[in-house]
Amino acid sequence: MEPVYRQDYTHFEQHVEKFLHRAGWTVTNTHSNQPNYDLVIKKDKLVCAVQIKWLRNNVAAPQLLKFANFLDSNEGKKFNFGLFITTKGFGGPALALIRSWGKDAKIRCAIALENKLVGIDGVEYEDRVSDHKTESNKVYFGIFTCKGGVGKTTVAGHLAGAFALQGFNVALVDLDPEQNLQRLVGDGVFVPNPKGVGTSIEVFDGRDWHEEAARDSKIVICDCSPALERNPRQLIEKFHYCIIPTTLNPLGINKHGKVIKDTVKGIREINEQAHLFVLVNNFKDPGARRLQLLKNTYFETYQEVRQTDDKFHCIDPEEVCIRASDLLYYWGIHILENPENPSSQLAFDLIGGRCFPRDDFINLADYIERKAGLGILRGQQESEEISTTYADLSRGTV
Repeated sequence: MEPVYRQDYTHFEQHVEKFLHRAGWTVTNTHSNQPNYDLVIKKDKLVCAVQIKWLRNNVAAPQLLKFANFLDSNEGKKFNFGLFITTKGFGGPALALIRSWGKDAKIRCAIALENKLVGIDGVEYEDRVSDHKTESNKVYFGIFTCKGGVGKTTVAGHLAGAFALQGFNVALVDLDPEQNLQRLVGDGVFVPNPKGVGTSIEVFDGRDWHEEAARDSKIVICDCSPALERNPRQLIEKFHYCIIPTTLNPLGINKHGKVIKDTVKGIREINEQAHLFVLVNNFKDPGARRLQLLKNTYFETYQEVRQTDDKFHCIDPEEVCIRASDLLYYWGIHILENPENPSSQLAFDLIGGRCFPRDDFINLADYIERKAGLGILRGQQESEEISTTYADLSRGTV
């Protein structure tokens, strides 16, 4: 049976604190809105920032990079070193990263076992149960359709990138049995920010997902299984937004429309509150006259749903869509050519000063915020305003 201290973050944090106290450190908890570290420990003249990662899987490289980036920031310079403590272990890329830093690195890593912290003097484990529970304040997205092959995984990964560029840490949860998300972006992506610590996109296998494994992530994006019943009901119930990708295929609009209407019906049987967005992916402009014909058919297909469900949004592709682009195409080719080496990049590189995929996904994130009218993303941002302009974003990379 799993030790008690691993059942949630609170128990694990208490377990780690006991180790540190018994090793002679004075331990201070940070404020709950401090995203970069969880504890401050002091001994003699040494001051250390501690990041605690309660995970059901191994630590990924982007999680370490984010903490290392913080330690190098102006705020992090007040600490003599940083201690990164986790529940299980470190994945291959994370171990390679640790080795590359060498013995003089400012970051030190440890695993909390039942009776000792590996890397710190071992002490006996004593359990103390706490009834304290934290209420979730995360924003949940589901990327879902009852049909495969419409770019669901590409949308999930790149929407995460758009939010990361705007200052949000994002958790990507792979619920699809094909596990394409993990093939596409590997362990995740670290997004540097020249003005601050940076943000991270962390990837979780749906079988190992637990909300407390991603305490730093404000946004959770689920790449759902095309079979509705294979997705955990408790996750579907949490969705604030659900994005349903489709294509503007002349011969497939009505056929896809039936599938999507079935998708909406299935989601609504579980979640009546989420805003649902139909998004045109892989869009190619056929010219003004043909586009108008396609749009008329597209809107007519969902007219009944739009009239009966005020939280259903059929996005006009001339306002927001994901355009077909060479960047997305060659990003996909790279994945096919390197199946054993998942990319830690997204298709957000600038070419000639522009990047259509990045523009499109930032536009999508902004559209969702405006159309839903809830202010949920900006309104829940903890003690921090996002003042980054699109000009600032154009200087960042993912």
